[in-house]
Amino acid sequence: MRQISAPIISSEEVTSNTHLVWIDAAEIASSGQPGQFVTIYCENLLLRRPFSIHQVNSTQFAILFKVVGEGTTWLSRQREGDRIDVLGPLGAGFNITPSARNLLMVAGGIGLAPLIFLAQRALPRHAITLIHGASTSADLYPPSLLRPGSPGIPSHLFEEIRFIPVTEDGSAGEKGMSTSILPRFLNWADQIFACGPAAMYQAMARIPLPTQENKLKMETCQVSLETIMGCGIGACYGCTINTRKGTKRVCRDGPVFRMDDILWQEVKI
Repeated sequence: MRQISAPIISSEEVTSNTHLVWIDAAEIASSGQPGQFVTIYCENLLLRRPFSIHQVNSTQFAILFKVVGEGTTWLSRQREGDRIDVLGPLGAGFNITPSARNLLMVAGGIGLAPLIFLAQRALPRHAITLIHGASTSADLYPPSLLRPGSPGIPSHLFEEIRFIPVTEDGSAGEKGMSTSILPRFLNWADQIFACGPAAMYQAMARIPLPTQENKLKMETCQVSLETIMGCGIGACYGCTINTRKGTKRVCRDGPVFRMDDILWQEVKI
């Protein structure tokens, strides 16, 4: 974990209110793991804001975020050459089991951010199916960012991913929710990873599963929790949740947890 003043390399609005920012910070880019995050000091705000590591290259990392409040509004207005205060990498990330070959990734909205980094690290050794659910086509991950040659993306990366867009209004891809498409791939998947709102996880936990094998896959699915954090390093206990293993801090013990560890009826995030 390092706290550094790092320059912004590029900043662009890739969809309406969604921004992709590349930051020059070799210390974080070289040590960050998929599922981990950084916190950024946003001017005149008391609490630092957490952002998943979205992509990395040799010396830089990217964050992908939606503008929803004062902190993200301020960050979206920063430009190339501006320096920001970054702390990271933080938290516990995803873990691919040695025997897994087929990886199923399920993203809800901006929850796609850490899964792209996971895919980046998993290829070419693993086969990947990535389901991205959004309200409408305007909220889907821009196709231009899935092309080889984008910053940080090696030439082989997305040529080998089965990318399945799902929209609630049917304006692109399949119509429905990401959770309604998920069961179709359970027999294929060796391991499941997900990132999205709590409601998506609660829906996943209620999916009827025909076999014990599929039930086990869902129970061991690794999910990244999106929650408000105070310090981001585990000192303030402001992001605690109740689990089957006791009280856990999302920023330090997570943000990645096993699906069956979370007491979903008690989650309010």
